[in-house]
Amino acid sequence: MRNYSSGDSKQMTASGVVTTAGKPGLLLGYSIKVGTTDTVVEFRNGGASGTIKWEDGWNGQTAAGDVYISYAFPISIIFSTDIYAVISGTGAELNIAYVEIA
Repeated sequence: MRNYSSGDSKQMTASGVVTTAGKPGLLLGYSIKVGTTDTVVEFRNGGASGTIKWEDGWNGQTAAGDVYISYAFPISIIFSTDIYAVISGTGAELNIAYVEIA
């Protein structure tokens, strides 16, 4: 039986690991402040070169923060290695809701 820590959230302005490196997790949802240049977010399983499990993108905005997008997954997405977020877009900010699996 797996042990689940309580849900957590993290704010990121640059690409990086969401869960502890090497720790599996469940992606529950995210919100993003769209940047002034085209903004893309990828959630990868197992680091920067891992398999993309979810990807989304938006056109850049006149001012960063003119548009916020939120997405809650009806069923969480499982990441067997760890959750790694790739963020592009000048001024973009990503808030992630997740659970780390112990």
